[in-house]
Amino acid sequence: MRYFVTGATGFIGQHLCQALCAAGHEVTALVRSPKKAKSLPETVTLHAGDLSLFRHADAVLPEADVVIHLAGVVSAPSPAEYEAINYDAVRDLLGCLERQSWTPRRLLFASSLAAAGPSSASVPWTEDAPLAPIEPYGDAKARAEKLVAAAPFSTTSFRPCVVFGPDDPATLTLFRAAQSGVGIRVAGEAQRISFVDVRDLVSAIQCMAEDERDGHFTYYVSHPEPIDMYDLWRGLSRAVGRKVRVVPIPKAVLYGAMRVATAASRVFPFQNQLDEKQYRQMAAPAFLCSSAALQRERAWKPVVGLDASLAHAAAGYRRSGLLRA
Repeated sequence: MRYFVTGATGFIGQHLCQALCAAGHEVTALVRSPKKAKSLPETVTLHAGDLSLFRHADAVLPEADVVIHLAGVVSAPSPAEYEAINYDAVRDLLGCLERQSWTPRRLLFASSLAAAGPSSASVPWTEDAPLAPIEPYGDAKARAEKLVAAAPFSTTSFRPCVVFGPDDPATLTLFRAAQSGVGIRVAGEAQRISFVDVRDLVSAIQCMAEDERDGHFTYYVSHPEPIDMYDLWRGLSRAVGRKVRVVPIPKAVLYGAMRVATAASRVFPFQNQLDEKQYRQMAAPAFLCSSAALQRERAWKPVVGLDASLAHAAAGYRRSGLLRA
């Protein structure tokens, strides 16, 4: 099949393009940075441009059977940027696709568990539950899903939970903290989360892309066994080969640190790793979801457990020089 992929040079996009090319598919990637494109397989065709391309009335996209929209921003300095990248760009892409001389068989849209908001600590989210995001990132993703579900061609929105895998900048901080010997969690009942290995996520995307049904579908993507923060730090400890002391941080202290970091990021040029979005997510009781529907309807089966996933990620960080050997 022919695929057109946005966000191809990102963490998930690189792994997905490698898998699609290995399976013999034709892949065209929207790429704004030739330097980053070097991480893609040689058989990927590059289409120069960024997300602003979709706003141009005369933009011509390469014909594809399946369009996979992975591009997005997880950490941004302002709500306006979350809106521009995670909502406006989706609207623009849909409009651009409608203006093409061809119609995709299916559009896959990478949403997020954040679109649903925190779950209870005992009952995971399923697709029939209403969305209740608590911060700008999740809110933009939730509203973008509504746009996708109204498209005049078949679509699938998928909501990954925490994803572990090599070269992911979003979780690198956790591995570095574990290697330092100190981890943190919010004081009180340990937060519970769902996770998925990037290899399982890629296989899920491939399963959804091969769906020949007409209509609009939404799926959560996760490993069936949730974990809590103690499980995570123990797993990270094994992955980096160092004992980790987990320090509980009161919410009030974490909130204060967030306010200081946010104020400092407005003055000094650094990427704030503890903004209000991150605080709200850390302070929530749980982010759990069930992938039972995806397993049942698309015959998808996650096979990578927590220890194997963290070990694979750590090995990748070491190869890239991002984590000490």
